[in-house]
Amino acid sequence: MPEEQIVTFHSDGSSELFSLVGATILVDEDDFKGIHHAARNLAEDFSRVTKGPVSPFQTVVKQQADPLELESSNAIIIGCIESCWMIKQLEESGRIDTGAICGKWESFTTRVVDNPLNGCEKALVIAGSDKRGAIFGAYTLSRQIGVSPWYWWADVPPQFYEEIFAHPIQTTQGEPSIQYRGIFINDEAPALTGWVLEKFGGYNSNFYKKVYELLLRLKANFMWPAMWPGYPNPGAIFFVDDPENQRLADEYGICVSTSHHEPMQRATTEWFHEGHEDGSWDWTTHRDQIIDFFRKGVQRAIGLESFFTMGIRGEYDKGMTTSDPGAVVRDVLQQQRALFKEIHGREDAVPQVLALYKEVQDLYQAGEFTVPDDVTLLFADDNFGALRRLPSGLEKTRAGGAGIYYHFEYVGAPRSYKWINPNSLGKIYHQLHQAHERNAKKIWVFNVGDIKPMEVPLTFAMSMAWNIDSVQCDSISKFLFTLSTECFPQTDGWEIARIWQEYDRLVRMRRHEHIEPDTFSLLHYGEADGVESEWQMLETLTEEIYEAIPGHQKPAFWQLVVHPVKASSIFTRLRIAQARNQLYARQRRNSANKLLRDVLDLFDADFKLSQEFHTLLDGKWNHIMCQPHMGYGDTWHAPSRDAIFGLAYVQRGQESNAIMGHMGVAVEGHEGIRAGRINEESERTHPSRRDLVAGLTLPPLSLYNNHDSRIEIFNRGTKRIHWKCSTSYPWILLRPSYGVLGPDDYDASIRVSVLWQDVPTDFDQTVTINILSKEGDFEQVHLPIKGHRVPKSFSGFIEKQGYVSIPAVGMGIEEPYKHHPELGRGPNGSVTLRASVSNDETVPFLKYPIYIFSRTAPATVTLYFNLTLEIDPTHRISYDIGVDNQPTTSHYLLALPDKESKVPAEGWLEAVKDCVWKRTHKIDCLESGEHLLRVRLKHSNLLLEKIVVDLGGVKECYLGPPPSFHVGEMELDNPEAE
Repeated sequence: MPEEQIVTFHSDGSSELFSLVGATILVDEDDFKGIHHAARNLAEDFSRVTKGPVSPFQTVVKQQADPLELESSNAIIIGCIESCWMIKQLEESGRIDTGAICGKWESFTTRVVDNPLNGCEKALVIAGSDKRGAIFGAYTLSRQIGVSPWYWWADVPPQFYEEIFAHPIQTTQGEPSIQYRGIFINDEAPALTGWVLEKFGGYNSNFYKKVYELLLRLKANFMWPAMWPGYPNPGAIFFVDDPENQRLADEYGICVSTSHHEPMQRATTEWFHEGHEDGSWDWTTHRDQIIDFFRKGVQRAIGLESFFTMGIRGEYDKGMTTSDPGAVVRDVLQQQRALFKEIHGREDAVPQVLALYKEVQDLYQAGEFTVPDDVTLLFADDNFGALRRLPSGLEKTRAGGAGIYYHFEYVGAPRSYKWINPNSLGKIYHQLHQAHERNAKKIWVFNVGDIKPMEVPLTFAMSMAWNIDSVQCDSISKFLFTLSTECFPQTDGWEIARIWQEYDRLVRMRRHEHIEPDTFSLLHYGEADGVESEWQMLETLTEEIYEAIPGHQKPAFWQLVVHPVKASSIFTRLRIAQARNQLYARQRRNSANKLLRDVLDLFDADFKLSQEFHTLLDGKWNHIMCQPHMGYGDTWHAPSRDAIFGLAYVQRGQESNAIMGHMGVAVEGHEGIRAGRINEESERTHPSRRDLVAGLTLPPLSLYNNHDSRIEIFNRGTKRIHWKCSTSYPWILLRPSYGVLGPDDYDASIRVSVLWQDVPTDFDQTVTINILSKEGDFEQVHLPIKGHRVPKSFSGFIEKQGYVSIPAVGMGIEEPYKHHPELGRGPNGSVTLRASVSNDETVPFLKYPIYIFSRTAPATVTLYFNLTLEIDPTHRISYDIGVDNQPTTSHYLLALPDKESKVPAEGWLEAVKDCVWKRTHKIDCLESGEHLLRVRLKHSNLLLEKIVVDLGGVKECYLGPPPSFHVGEMELDNPEAE
């Protein structure tokens, strides 16, 4: 739902429009100080946009008759309806109507008023239902006149306008969809901490004022402050580093809470800062000291807007070391509530939240403790973007409500990710919508790590938190377009949006830190080549736009667009080059050494790119993006320095002892290793080597697998090779068919394609491609050709290479199913149920017609589900599957977790890195011909990405086989199309 426009930049001769340039900004001197801060920033924003002097700012004491002394006869009046005398006076005189926002949370209304005050001819009035309503009204005007919330944090240049006018209409915004919305600054060393120490001298109020302003400009109101230890300080202690931190948060309008393991407004490092030793944070041994520690936190927050974190966890954010953690939590909650009564007179006197994080959720679900009704339940994700639980049953009607704690970065098992933005907007959208639909609306807090580089996902999440209908699952590209035009006006907004969209698609395959050299297959389906090519093309497009973008926009564009794309491209290409280096060395290719140098060059490029970030804008962002991200080894801990391992080198000066000479041949699917030993001649057939039976065979080609195959010829010696290739079938094209390879040349690639109009329909043979060299090398490659056809009446997906691979969206879906085009590892998104579905058993089946040529007994069907978890103990995630008229079977997505399990579900440690659950089912023998695969989804948190029917031909790869050829009237949805 688009935001109502307050302003326009073109008068078009209209006398009804009200000019805002030069208008005096008025606030009540006795109104909330946070409104004053926002109004002053608005005055500066007008200067930024018009490139003129700062707009006049004036605080006004209450008066009725005396004329105001204004620098301009026009004004912008900003205030709270409950505390601003000017707003009250206009309401009483009938000049404005605030009835639509009266009594509402953080809402505001705007209206242009003639002669609002004595001495003022005209004014734009921004009236807030409360202090933050007025603040958000001021910052909404800032954003609409052309100042991005990221003008300082990402150097987005303000747009320039000579004239700015207010529409002669009344606008209203609010209430927000989520009551408290904010961030957790976490895992902030080394990047953010190094930067803060250099630029601000520590985590003091000068730093936090920048954070508060950013949050309010994003219409956020909630914060868990930085808290982790970091060299050279003992740690970030929000309440101690600068006493102004806490007071100014309240003054600006930010509600301060503390993280999931920092109870009662006390930072973890405060405990040790006050002289306690390691191991002393133990309720069973230091109960009285911890109660007194909590008491000081309650007393310190008197009079300040705070949300008290309840409960307890073990030292350094770990589980408690006690035989009865449930009893500890029960006692802790009782004592914490007693402290509120002791200090405030009531147990429920202040807002309270209990974070159900990790083992605390398990204890809660096991009934080990109860939570008072006024305390907010804060459910968490699995640290990787899949919510673990949401309100169920009576939890949805609790007085304290519920909320979620959601990670954009994380330090922990199976492997930390804190370097760069790896977040899928589609996944964020779906999980946040699930939270909203199930009444987790009290608090949304997002772990943003260092803040940078989470600009895009944080803006997206705050947009949804303010207005859940501001974006739909099929309009994420429009959100990105709006953001791009806001950040980079007078540019091609759709091109920039497309870059962000493609970046999102590529990173949601797998988080950067989880990518290893062997992640993407070099041998099957062109997987690694495809991923590498997509990153290279995106990098090229990004650099082309960067070169054309105006100079004043380049720093912001580099941070928000160029760096994430280029860093990801370099990193992914490096990993794939590592794998190629190993493979080529096993095949004794000369080009293995080129790959080694490529790896080292990419490794250096990765570091130089971070250095480029540090020198940007004369070092403004020094230390940011310095997080090491290569060389994890067997631990989840981020490495202290980047390192790469396992590079291989071939001795180029040594003559080859290969029996068949210097020419090597490789085809898709063959690594050149057999029976546990290196077979340097590859797996091939040759008349003089009958022991190497049926070796080099390309994957089968048919009309329904009509992509080019590839043969690689490489040099593994010191001499030049003059090669040529041929086949006896004129409708098989080999391009090129001859060439020369020197010892230092790159490998040759032969494209193999077929003129299918010339292939007989009954042709089913393996043809031979002969490859020989003038120097005496000879090789044969086998190519199975299948000329079969499906009946013209068939509509659906067709077998190729012994499998049928089907995107979940199939050839179109209908209600009550919903297509999420930006969610999942593939380009065609995912399918799920609408949340409004109440009876699973009445849901129709998704139907996927397939045609097969093989007869397999038995076949298997693998369903690829995006990684989600059980969110409702009363409604488990399940699905039904069936083939043709065979009985359907029902299956739960997840096994119930063991009570002692330290992970959310069986298999999660691998699945969370893969970003999918794969569920395989055997089916009876399928005869050749047409079949119907049926799948029914029975939960709105079940996200089906693709289906693979394995008829014996599926090869090992990361993403699964690419989509099969399909025929029919409907085409697959294209997520890139507008």
